[in-house]
Amino acid sequence: MSSLVRKAYADLYNNPCTYDPKLKYSGRFKGYNGNIQLRGNHLTVSLSKEWKEVSPDIKRGIVQELLAKMFKTKLKTLEMDLYHNFLKSVHHTVKKDKAEPELVNSFVRVNHQFFTGLMVMPNLVFGTGLAKLGSYEYGTDTIMISEILLEDDELLDYVMYHEMLHKKHKFSEGRHHTPAFRKDERLFGDIDYLEKKLAVLIRKAKRAKRSSWWS
Repeated sequence: MSSLVRKAYADLYNNPCTYDPKLKYSGRFKGYNGNIQLRGNHLTVSLSKEWKEVSPDIKRGIVQELLAKMFKTKLKTLEMDLYHNFLKSVHHTVKKDKAEPELVNSFVRVNHQFFTGLMVMPNLVFGTGLAKLGSYEYGTDTIMISEILLEDDELLDYVMYHEMLHKKHKFSEGRHHTPAFRKDERLFGDIDYLEKKLAVLIRKAKRAKRSSWWS
C-alpha cells in the first residue's frame, strides 16, 4: 500500500518520494475521512475503512490533498479533481438515520425559504461545544449544530443556512468559502448583525459555563 502514497507524492511534486511512506485504514474515522502524519522520515497516511473499495485514482487524490495541506502547497492534479468530484456525489449513498426534531424543523424552514424545498435532508445532529457552532461533514452528509443555538430560532436558522450552503457548494476550487458561497450567504439577511448576535450568545454561554464550574 505504500506504493500508492509514493505515486501520489511523485505525481503531485514531480519528484520521487524521499520519505518512508505507509498507508493504513482505520475504523476511528467517520465517512470518507483521513489524516496524515510526518514523524522524522516516516510519512503515514490513515484513511477510513470506507476507502478500501474506492478507486486507486481517487485514493491518490485524497492523499495528494493531505500532502498539499501538510506541506502548504497549492498544486493541483487530475486525481485531486477526481477526489473532489467523488465527495460531491458520495452523499447520495450515505445512510440517513440521524434527525433531531428541532433541527429538522429548522432545516425545513430554511429549505423552503431559500432552496425552494429541493435540498435533500442530510443527517442532523447536535454538538455541545462552543468552539464550533455548526459544521457540514461531506463524507457522512451530516450537519452538526450546537445546542446553544436552541435559545434563538433566528440564529439557529442562520447557522443551519450556512451549513446547508456547504452542502450546496461542496468543496469548490479547494476552498470552503468561495466568492459564490459568500454571495449566497448574504441572501439570508444582515450577516454583520447576526454575527454580532452570535458573539453575544457565545459570551453568555461561556459565562454560564464558568459559573457552573464554581457553583
